[in-house]
Amino acid sequence: MVDYLSRYRMYGLGYNHTLPRHPIPSYRDIYRENAPLLFRPRNPLSHDCREEVMKEHTDPGLWEAHILAKGLNKTYESLADLHHKDRDPPAEKSGPDKLLYTVGSRGRAAGNFSYPRGLAINSNGDIYIADTQNHRVQIFNTCGVLKSHFGGRGRGKGQLVDPSGVGIMPNDDVVVAEKGNRRLQVVTSSGKHKYFVELECQPFCVACDSFYNIAVSTYSGEVELYRRGGKLVNRFRVTPQNEDDPDRKMAMNIAVNSKGEIIVSDSNENLIKFFNHKGDLLYKFKPVSTQEGLGVGNTGICVTPLDQIVVADGLNHLVNVYTERGVLLQQMYSPIDDVGAIQTCALGPEGHFVVTEFTANGRHCLKIFRYRECDCHKNRPPSAKRISRSSTPARGSSRGSTPSSVVSR
Repeated sequence: MVDYLSRYRMYGLGYNHTLPRHPIPSYRDIYRENAPLLFRPRNPLSHDCREEVMKEHTDPGLWEAHILAKGLNKTYESLADLHHKDRDPPAEKSGPDKLLYTVGSRGRAAGNFSYPRGLAINSNGDIYIADTQNHRVQIFNTCGVLKSHFGGRGRGKGQLVDPSGVGIMPNDDVVVAEKGNRRLQVVTSSGKHKYFVELECQPFCVACDSFYNIAVSTYSGEVELYRRGGKLVNRFRVTPQNEDDPDRKMAMNIAVNSKGEIIVSDSNENLIKFFNHKGDLLYKFKPVSTQEGLGVGNTGICVTPLDQIVVADGLNHLVNVYTERGVLLQQMYSPIDDVGAIQTCALGPEGHFVVTEFTANGRHCLKIFRYRECDCHKNRPPSAKRISRSSTPARGSSRGSTPSSVVSR
């Protein structure tokens, strides 16, 4: 006797054949089967030699690739909007460009730089820049035009070796910190030698107050205070010495305010510290980032006429203004304003904000920004821009160096 199921297998479909069992198709399988019909490409290829797996990942006809491509395009557009300034802003919202001039590039010719570390501005608005690896100090006017330079490698009077800092005294005498010679050299505004101040450690930055006091930060993490003429008043440590690497060099920019306090930009601890002449720490604050998740790498520092602290963030290419107690007031400049890796900064009497920038593989230059309303650019329309470049390199420039250039905006 044969049951119903056996008879169904034997007589209905044959003795050695059984009905295969297929699983129920999922929605993914259904979409994959119907995708060529639902999402047909506009210009289908006649032949494609790629593997089937690669076709599925890149074929815009598949529903997964179709949906993912839209999301990726939106993400790319949003990211591009964050990092690029609108080239054609609305007329009613347009304002004057903050960047006025970009001067120089990397090289040895007059007007070019090789690691410009020091920066100072005298009462006439002349800009003094310590051109470190060219062993000279270059002088520019308020519009970035080269006036003269002095120095030259050597140990004699008027000669310099690796100048790293520049300071201006109340009578417009210039104090140059020489890293290679371990000394300070005081010269006139035109570069004529006056006297030397010998140091024990290599200096990095120098600042002068209204009482002819000279504050010097050294690579050993200390600050030395001298009177006019070179008499040592005090020496105190700013940042703790690294026990694992005691010979590590610590570069710190310094400034002085109207109260005679010494302000130190401690890049090792990412702090702004205030000291008196006795070396007592008065107060300190940590610069804050304006965006979530960003670190701060404070480099240059200067003081406004209202004793507000201007801190340059060389890591994020920002310039922020703080109160003496560390309250963030405003963000002066950002990468949208063509700010790069700022090393030093200073405010001019005419209302310009001047910085020096350099990176290992980037441009070494001087930049002048708009800070306050100045007479030299009061009547200049925002759209007036000109670019002037020298067609031939200056005599004495090194091989491969670019000619001196001035870009004004």
